[in-house]
Amino acid sequence: MYIEYQEHFSNEVYQATACYVIWKNLQNEPANDEDLLKAINVTPVSWIFIRHSMMVSLIMALGRIFDTDGDAVSVDDLIKSCITDINLFSKERLRERKSKAYNASEWIEDYMENAYEPTCEDFQRMKPHIRHFREIYNTYYKPLRHKIFAHADKQYHSKTDELWLATKNANMEDMLNFLEDLNFAIREAYLNGRKPELINRKFDEQWFAKDIKHLLDRVKNA
Repeated sequence: MYIEYQEHFSNEVYQATACYVIWKNLQNEPANDEDLLKAINVTPVSWIFIRHSMMVSLIMALGRIFDTDGDAVSVDDLIKSCITDINLFSKERLRERKSKAYNASEWIEDYMENAYEPTCEDFQRMKPHIRHFREIYNTYYKPLRHKIFAHADKQYHSKTDELWLATKNANMEDMLNFLEDLNFAIREAYLNGRKPELINRKFDEQWFAKDIKHLLDRVKNA
């Protein structure tokens, strides 16, 4: 179960981060580049919808990650699977996986000597951090998902600006950095015998941005 959930969670984090970075570049780059703005304004409606779809996809992905009342695999399901399948993180199982690597007999003993075997408590310690960011999601982003994107709540039909303004009190990049940190920590514990610790890792914005920047350059220079 863990392996399936880890893959699913990694994909969700990747999607959320990519959507945010694409949205951010579509929001900011034309404002800072007059030639690009002119090129985009040749077909403005398409770019408006692309930018909007990135934000919708981002908020929906965060919903699947943090919601606990749906059928989607949430971050809580991932942590539970780590605890339930804690044997997969054992040194014995790690040795089995590493023994398949090239020339493993030459280095595996030293490697295993320094490997860490996670405990259930290691994963339990991640839960307060998850609760913190779930509270941020529930306060600032879940209302967008339920009242605008998913259901078009009549009560908020003419008040969408209020919901968007509220998100200024949250920091989307902090949330995405946390998800990257969590994802990396758990994956490294399984793959390489590292202690699963949250150490404020950050997502690689330049890596995610290179594709959309290349596209915008082509649009500007077409």
